[in-house]
Amino acid sequence: MFKHSPLVLLAFASLPLFAAEGDAPSTKQVMQEHKAVIQNRLADIDYKRKQIVEANMALTVPEGEAFWPVYNSYRTEADKLSKEAIALLLDYARDYGQGSVSDEDAAKLQERLLDLRKDQLELKEKYAKRIAKEVSPKRSLRFLQIEDQLDAISLLANTSDVPLVE
Repeated sequence: MFKHSPLVLLAFASLPLFAAEGDAPSTKQVMQEHKAVIQNRLADIDYKRKQIVEANMALTVPEGEAFWPVYNSYRTEADKLSKEAIALLLDYARDYGQGSVSDEDAAKLQERLLDLRKDQLELKEKYAKRIAKEVSPKRSLRFLQIEDQLDAISLLANTSDVPLVE
């Protein structure tokens, strides 16, 4: 489903730009320059993800009527966190491309990564509770199981080509 991520390729393809220029472009500038690519990739992932969720939730018609508006709201919020993850990856690529990641930069990146993971978990918890209330606890658990599997696949696909910090 998710092969080598174009987002990872974008981040690390920018390494020569970061290394060659004294004034490296900011993460915001890189994201703005590649806004269409990023938005198209996120939309593609979201479309495929929704197809997988739909195929695996096994919802009745009334359950689907209650579930999909909640799920769509969840994905809208999750996409914002995905953009934060892209920004984090671009910042790491910039630091890595400058030859090394300092302890100070590593500490900042680590804090941002842990905050992002916490935000992702809180978002899932918020929506799992809504789905349990509006659809059923079983469907909520199934939602979490499917989302966790998709997140694991996505995380591996998006980070497997990222070099480890030295």
